[in-house]
Amino acid sequence: MDQTNLGIIGVGTAGKRIVEKVSFSLSDALCLSLDDSEWRTLGGRVKEIVLPIGLDKSPGKVKREAWICSKEVASLFRGMNTAVVISGLGGAVGSEATPIVAQRLREEGIKVFGVAIMPFKFEKSRHFKAAVGLKKMKIVCDGVIILDNESFIEKAPQTPLLKAYEMENDWISKFVSTLLKPDSRFGLERGDLYSFASLNKNNIVAVGYAEGSAMAEEAATKIVSSLRKQTGANVSSALVCVVGWNEISVGDVSTIVSVFRGTTLCEGDVRTGYYSNGQRNLTVYAVASVEKTKFDEWDPLSSILGGKELDFDIFCDMKLDGLDCVKLCKVD
Repeated sequence: MDQTNLGIIGVGTAGKRIVEKVSFSLSDALCLSLDDSEWRTLGGRVKEIVLPIGLDKSPGKVKREAWICSKEVASLFRGMNTAVVISGLGGAVGSEATPIVAQRLREEGIKVFGVAIMPFKFEKSRHFKAAVGLKKMKIVCDGVIILDNESFIEKAPQTPLLKAYEMENDWISKFVSTLLKPDSRFGLERGDLYSFASLNKNNIVAVGYAEGSAMAEEAATKIVSSLRKQTGANVSSALVCVVGWNEISVGDVSTIVSVFRGTTLCEGDVRTGYYSNGQRNLTVYAVASVEKTKFDEWDPLSSILGGKELDFDIFCDMKLDGLDCVKLCKVD
């Protein structure tokens, strides 16, 4: 894929840190960041756009400045086929600015896919805002892939908090790079991920790591366990990405798919891809389409209001001096 065909933008602090890591793996992509922090990325690979909100992080202020800055984002992405918007939801910038950036890019005729990182279980105060931000991303993006912070803490509960954030950002960047990298792969292409994500708005990521003689079955079992905690629902279809040992056998791949199908009751398509890293272990990623997720419960107003939403318009009727602000209207 040519350099002009793929753009990646990280919104908010978490998104910026992840895009910084991704930029070193995806040399053919234009990488941007949009946040209000003072720290700068390494390597000069990321074009940084500062969101000038100062100490006022009210929703109206963030949305207003995000809309203004999104014009520069759109100009830099103009002519590209696809944009990937990565954001940690729950904070002021990620939850409020991400849907606005995605909407502006779609108005440019660009396919927009979101990667939404949901907060930890103990970050209770961030849950509602994250759920509302996720709902808006589902509205404006062509497809959304959801990652759960809690699935990480279950794998390393004793990790210091700051180190945990750093390690998880690294894990997410490797996942994104693996799925979008154009070489060293068999069985799946970038277009497969985009097509898959656009068919269902609830696309959950689960990961399983294992080593030893029974690593294929163990990794698949861990994936299913992660999916059950995030969804509690059966899987309709999935992309399974196997990363690891050069000498993985056909039988190992068959075992992974069989365990996945049998324990998720998945009757739809399960497509697989293999990515070699030369290590004697397996990391298996599953991007699974499900009907509901546990994050739906984080926004109780949705079930109460039904089709009528208090904050459906991502711009909230805000007025900009000298600027036109496009409103997003719901179409039944």
